[in-house]
Amino acid sequence: MHRLAIVVTVFSLAFASPALAQSNALSLSDVQEAYDGLDGLRASFTQLISSDFAGDTTRVEGTVLLSGNKYRVQTPDQTVITNGETTWIYTPADSQVVINDAGNEATQVTPKTFLTASAERYRITESGSETRAGTPHQKLSVTATDSTSRFKDAVLWVRQADRVVTRMLATDRNGSTLDLRLGDITVNPSLEDSSFTFSAPNGVEVVDLRRGK
Repeated sequence: MHRLAIVVTVFSLAFASPALAQSNALSLSDVQEAYDGLDGLRASFTQLISSDFAGDTTRVEGTVLLSGNKYRVQTPDQTVITNGETTWIYTPADSQVVINDAGNEATQVTPKTFLTASAERYRITESGSETRAGTPHQKLSVTATDSTSRFKDAVLWVRQADRVVTRMLATDRNGSTLDLRLGDITVNPSLEDSSFTFSAPNGVEVVDLRRGK
């Protein structure tokens, strides 16, 4: 899960957006109501993780499907899937899939759980309008009000038409910078239940860590 742990966490943040203090331009209720009204989302993503300490930048590209507490994140190196009850982590290079109870996945952060856990942890410090990819956005600068928040500050580009966050630039407590950009966004796509389950290919090692297994 190590390669995609941050991807899942940060994408969940970008989809749900952190709980924001009330603002004339955009309020918490605006974002939460928009999220609650979505049946799902499909997008491609590019994520850059930069560390001043390590002096390097890691680039991850892939696709993501989200629907409530279910998600499927795929990159060339790894696939992470959860149906809300079970999580599958498939690494082709290792010819292995690890299965676990979703609640036991320490790095699991879904849009819904993040939104709930982030209440009152962020406040808007600056807000303005900006056009991104030819589409009107609200650009929000937020800062953490709780020292336990994963990110100390962030900038979010929220699409005005549907309140979907299409880009997030955040700095975590260790000084690492995460730049997540979404493209080819489809809101409320037609999703099959099979999108959020996984069957191991023949010859792949299955490591089942679920309770009672």
